[in-house]
Amino acid sequence: MNTTKKRMLFSAALAAAFAIPVAGARADEFGSNTPYYEDDAWYDVSEWFDGNDYNPTDEAIGRWDDEVFDFADNATSTDSDNDGGLFYGDYGYNDDTESDWFYDYYDDGYSYWGNRYFSNYYDTNDDGLYDAYASYVDTDGDGFYEEFNYYAFESQSAGQDNSKEQAKNQQKEMKSQKLSVSGNVDETKTVQVRDREHLVAMVNTKQGNSVAVDLGPAKKETSVQKGDQLTASGHRLKVGDKSILVASDASTKNGSVQIDRHGKKYEGTIEKTKTIDIRGVEHTLAKVKTADGKSMMVDLGPAQNRQAKLTEGAEITVQGVPLKVNDRVVLMARKITQDGQSTEIDRQTSDSSASTS
Repeated sequence: MNTTKKRMLFSAALAAAFAIPVAGARADEFGSNTPYYEDDAWYDVSEWFDGNDYNPTDEAIGRWDDEVFDFADNATSTDSDNDGGLFYGDYGYNDDTESDWFYDYYDDGYSYWGNRYFSNYYDTNDDGLYDAYASYVDTDGDGFYEEFNYYAFESQSAGQDNSKEQAKNQQKEMKSQKLSVSGNVDETKTVQVRDREHLVAMVNTKQGNSVAVDLGPAKKETSVQKGDQLTASGHRLKVGDKSILVASDASTKNGSVQIDRHGKKYEGTIEKTKTIDIRGVEHTLAKVKTADGKSMMVDLGPAQNRQAKLTEGAEITVQGVPLKVNDRVVLMARKITQDGQSTEIDRQTSDSSASTS
């Protein structure tokens, strides 16, 4: 059976199952609070994968899954919907003995700030993989986000309505301008943020205020300690009943603090690429075989100016956000490195550009 006929049958089956007219499928799919990718586009790329390569059950993205639950594997898994022993939640404390000036764990949603632009990912069902995305734009530069968009990667998730409402409420709490703080570091702690540990510092400012500052994923070489003078700039987020400054830049008397918020890093080889249309913008999807032999799907962002470089067999390093798109795992790239050149992916819908370094 040829591909065209298979796709027609697949679309007809979807229409029957979800009562969507085939002729108007594209318009319906691209409405508010609907899946980000077209079904027919995903149907094509599904053929790249065999067996369990595309199943997120009990696996961490980038690792081969044998469909057998194993507690050792699960210790580093991004999935929690089948084990019952791990609940991500949004924020809280591990026990009563920890210091209570900021939470022991919270979910930052892989937030991204651009010029008058903010985006955030949401895990609507707490299974460890993000499945929704919201973006905000300050259209007139007054410091407030006037434009709001919400996209769901899964068509059926019980938490989508609550997540969308949460995202809309967040719009009222945030400002688009950067904030800066400077003062003495009173305390530091490592905080579990999804699958990473972040370094958080409590800074006492000269004005007498105390500000919690997230300095990004903790690294051995990050030498921010109690008593240091710290200057940081970034954007403020509300986490539960607490506020935190998510720093994009920071420095001490020893120099700049390196902050990398691009997400998990994977090295591998490009096996296949495909260009598909996502909300009027051509994106490049790549099947990448990682060093441990796992094949993973990566959305490399807008195809403009990069398509010629993404050849089959090329080595590539990707960093990004793990998503679940209707039970399929995909890494939404935030940064790619190829031949020593790094490209940060700007997914702002009104300006789908990328900066290279």
